[in-house]
Parts: sequence; structure tokens; C-alpha cells
Amino acid sequence: MNRQKEKELNLFSRCQLNQPDMKQLILNITLIVLSISGFGQSNREGSKNLLDSLIQKLEFIHDDSLKIQLLLQIADSYSDRNPDTTIFYSQEALLLAKQLKDIPAQMGAMSFMSEALIYKGNLPEALKLGLEAIEMGKDYPVRVSGGVGPNYGNLGTLYMQIGIYDKAKDYFKKMTLMGENDNVGVAYGYYDLALVYEKLDQLDSAFVNLDRSYKAFGKLNYSYYPEIYDVYPLWYNLRAKIYLKQNKPELALNDLFTSLRMTLRSGEIFHTSNTCIDLSNYYEKFNQPDSVIFYAEKAFHEANKISFTQGILGASEILAEQFESTDPVKALYYYKLATETRNTLYGAGNIQIMRDMIDQEEKRQADLEAAKIAYQNRIRMNATLGITFTLFGFAIFLFIIVRRKQKAKQQIELAYDQLKSTQAQLIQSEKMASLGELTAGIAHEIQNPLNFVNNFSEVNSELTDELEEEIRKGNLEEVIAILKSIRENESKIGQHGKRAEAIVKGMLMHSQRSSGQKEPTDINALCDEYLRLSYHGFRAKDKSFNAEYKFEADKSLPKINVVPQDIGRVLLNLINNAFYAVSEKSKLQASGFKPQVVVSTSSSPLPEGGNRRVKITVSDNGPGIPDSIKEKIFQPFFTTKPTGQGTGLGLSLSYDIVKAHGGELKVETREGEGTTFSVTI
Repeated sequence: MNRQKEKELNLFSRCQLNQPDMKQLILNITLIVLSISGFGQSNREGSKNLLDSLIQKLEFIHDDSLKIQLLLQIADSYSDRNPDTTIFYSQEALLLAKQLKDIPAQMGAMSFMSEALIYKGNLPEALKLGLEAIEMGKDYPVRVSGGVGPNYGNLGTLYMQIGIYDKAKDYFKKMTLMGENDNVGVAYGYYDLALVYEKLDQLDSAFVNLDRSYKAFGKLNYSYYPEIYDVYPLWYNLRAKIYLKQNKPELALNDLFTSLRMTLRSGEIFHTSNTCIDLSNYYEKFNQPDSVIFYAEKAFHEANKISFTQGILGASEILAEQFESTDPVKALYYYKLATETRNTLYGAGNIQIMRDMIDQEEKRQADLEAAKIAYQNRIRMNATLGITFTLFGFAIFLFIIVRRKQKAKQQIELAYDQLKSTQAQLIQSEKMASLGELTAGIAHEIQNPLNFVNNFSEVNSELTDELEEEIRKGNLEEVIAILKSIRENESKIGQHGKRAEAIVKGMLMHSQRSSGQKEPTDINALCDEYLRLSYHGFRAKDKSFNAEYKFEADKSLPKINVVPQDIGRVLLNLINNAFYAVSEKSKLQASGFKPQVVVSTSSSPLPEGGNRRVKITVSDNGPGIPDSIKEKIFQPFFTTKPTGQGTGLGLSLSYDIVKAHGGELKVETREGEGTTFSVTI
């Protein structure tokens, strides 16, 4: 046994003789034996060998990601032994992590550095690192090995040290809410909350969180010494402080010696120094100066080993007070040391620097929140204004449409009383517009046979005059020739008169209100009629328009039961659209473009002997329909025509009519090449 151990043993024994409690004396003697024996030393040596082994492995690892993890493990191992070593290995890990842009690893390194700086008393730098890490990792909900948990803990500790307890509790509560993402952080979060509540003398809350912490630590193989630690060592120190405030000194002292036994065996100097300070404060409370000095000197000695600034400060203040009456020289030494250490920690504006940093961070967070709220308000305002203007514009549009339709309705009601219905005003106007286009086409068709009738009548009148003259001359052969011409002309007059009569009958039939009754209908005849009427109706509106159109009929097509007026309206709409498309393209294309519209019919039997299905296609070689609007063309009010040339109800109405007949209306199109609409009934 060396002299130092002898000195400690003698002082240890002397201080214990002041103990009135024999049970406690036995505990203290047991502690002495453990501290002097090789048992604790063997654990420390084993731990040192493990760390040496980890450090040696660094030379053989070439994978940077693995090297970062090993560096962080070494830094963590030294966190309660040597803060300077922790800082060194953390910095190495941080440099590598920055090169790899590994955010979680950077946060882990910064958390170990911040914790070590707290031990060394550089609180402003520790606060700066903690705030940077939290900001860096705000989008990384990662585990404690490289995440927000330890940084929350460090920030909470710093806030607690300068007396901002509410903010400290906020950070510790965040740790407890991390759940399985950070089990270690949850355990420390409850412990740190208990620490805050103890300082605030809220002992019930302290005990509740302390119990939660113990259970959380119980789910972990805590520390590198699972055979020594059942929980974080300072957990017992905290419970001892609570017991003291509850006037339970025996329970408090038992917890303190439990903690000291654990830390002496593990060799974690930080915990040993803290526990010795707590023991010194305990004996001071019970006026046992020898024990106070013994444990304060032990705490001072251990803290100096690792430059644990707060441990040096706590031990120096106790020793300065204890030696004041017995050894003024020592008292002055420790007083000066305590003053210098306190200035290192809290002097030279350190606290003000920290508060300024905290104010800046809170202002930054407040600015971010204000900017976020302002942005959300702008979004809501823009959305509100957008909706308002949209509704206003839509209201104006509806107003204009309604006014137009009201005027159109008044005109239509005067000419077509039989077409009144309960349908919406816009749809009714579209039907009337379609009927108007049909009528224009029919009028153009009537004009042709009437021109023939008029022309041949004029010719016959002239031939009659010539006939009279030739009769007077007695030119019998010329009389016979003139009579033959008159007879041929009369035949043509009758032929074109009957054609005009058929057109008028068709017009009268179309002008009749649809009964809605289905009847057997010749689809080929219907398609041929509306193709011609649509073309001439289009020509009536635009004399410069010319297009090739043809009808490809399936001669075997049977009659099918449909409402002729409704299917006619569908055909007229589709064919009109086809002529409009080729007309627009002809205005843009070179003179070589030949507009063409083709209407065709075909049929196929339904499976299992059902009725035949009739298919009508309307194809054009116009500009086609862009894919971006292809899905919208059957929607009400959607139109690609300029304002005033279409209401966007034609295809929608056609779609509904075909559906009402149990059929389908589809479109196939290629932009720039043309469009084909198919009606299957």
C-alpha cells in the first residue's frame, strides 16, 4: 500500500469515527476496502485496455464511415474520464463526417464536444455547438448515436445552470417524447426532469420522473459496466438530495455510498468527483468537518485529473469555507482558486454572452415563426382573393351568358313554341343554336332545286314563244324539237320540285318537338342527310370555305330503335366540329392542305345472340386535340373555340344523349394529324 493510499485510509478512518451510526461505519469501511483493493483497479485497467484496443483499431480501418463510428465510440468512452480526450476524438469524427456530409454523425460529434465543454466550463462554446447541432438536424429524427437526443440534453443542462428552468424542462421533455427512436435519450430525459424539479423543490414531481428514469434505464444495458451499474450513477445522488429534503438522512447517505462504490469500481472520475462533493455537503449539513474536508479534498483531487471545472469550483468553495477558521493559508488558497474558477465559468461576461446567444436564438426562432405565419397568411389571403376573383369573374360570365340566353330564349320562344322545356337555360340555348344551324343548311339545300325550277321555267317560257313562231311558219320539225325540249324541261322542273318538297318535309319533321319515343331509324340515311346539311350550313356562313366530304355507309346496317331528333343533334354537333377543325387548320396550313371530313357506319353482333351494335365515326384531318385537354372535352362549358363561337355544351349534351341510348361516345386523336369521334349504339 503506497503512502497516498495510507493517507487516504487514515483520513477516511478518522472522519468515520465521528459517525454515530455503526451501520454507516461498516458501510464506509467496506468502501475503503474497495477503493484500496485491486478490485476497482482491475475494472479500471480492464476499461483502459478496452479503450487502448479501440484506439489501436483506428490505424487499420480505412472505411471512413466505420472510422467515424469508432471515433465517436472512443469519444463517448472518455466523456466521464477525460473531457480533453473526448474533444480531440470528437473533432476528428466531425471533420470526417463533414467530408462525407453525414449529418447524424456530425450531430453526434457535436453533442460529445458540447458535453465535454460543459465539464471544462466553456459554457458559451458548448451552447453555440448545441444550438448549431439542433438547427442542423431539425429534419433528422435519428437515434442518440448521431441525433438530437444528446444535444437536447446538453442545451437543457446549460439552461438549467443559468437558471432558465422552464426552457430546460422544454428540452428534457422533448427527450422523453422521442420513444423508441432514442431509448437512452428517454431515460436521461426523465432523469434531467427530476433534477430540475428537485432544484425547484417540487419533490413529488421529482420522484415521479426519477422512477420513470429508473425504469427506462432498466431496459438498457447501461454503460460499459453492466456488471457494475444498474442505472446512471448520479441517479442515486439525485435521490439522496431528495431524501435529505424529506429529512431522511440515512436513506440519503446509503444512496451516496452506493453511487461512490459504483464509480470507484468503474473509474469514471467525473462521477466520483460529483459524488464526493455531494458527500461533503451531506456531512456539512450534520456538522462533521473532518468528513466534509476529506470528501471535498477527494472531489478536488479527482476533478483536477480531468480538468472538471465545476468539480474544482464546488470542492474549492467547500474547502475555503472549512479552512477559514483552522488554516487561513489553505483557506486563502482555495478561496482564490474558487474565485478564479468561478470567473472562468461565469465571469468575463460568460453568462451575458450565453444570454445574448439565447436571446438571438429565440429572436431567430420567433422571426422564423412570424415568417411562417406571415407566409401562411399570404397563402390564405391569396387563396381567398383568388377564389373571390374567380367567383366574381364566374358571376360576371354567368350574368353575361344568362343575359344572352334570355334574349335568345325570347326570340326562340316566338318562333318555336313547341321546343319549350324544363331544361336549364344554357342547354336549351345550345339545342336552339343547333336547330338554327340545321335550318340554315336546309334553306341552302332548298335554294338549289328552286334555282333549277326557276331557270327551267324561264327557258320553257322562251321556248313557248319560239314554238308559236315556228307553228306560224309551218316548220313542223322545229315544232317537234321545241316540244321535246319543253317536255324535258318540265320533267326536270318536276324532279327538282319534288326534291324541294322532300327537303321541306324533312325540315317540318325536324322542327317538330321530339317526343322522346324511340323508333326504327335508318342510320345511313340520317348520317347522309346531316353530313350534307352540315356542310352547306357551314358554307352558308363562310362562302370561302371548301372541303372534301364523303359518307362511307355499311349497306348491311339494320334499322335501330333511337330517337331520331336526338341522334341527329349528336351527328350535327360532331360533323360541325369536324368542319370547324379543318377550317381552322386550312387557315394556318399552306395551300397544299386539303380539308377532309369522313362519316362512316358499321355494325357488329353482340355476344350470345344479342342485338347488333351500330358504330358511327366522324373523322377529320384537322389539328387534333392536345393531350392536356383531351379529358376535359366532354365537361360542360369547356370549349376551345373563341368567345362567342361556342358555349362548350355541344359535346357534353351529345355525350348525355348517347349515354341515354345505352351507347358510348369516344374520341381518338393525334395532335397535328386529326380526330375521330365514334358513337356506338
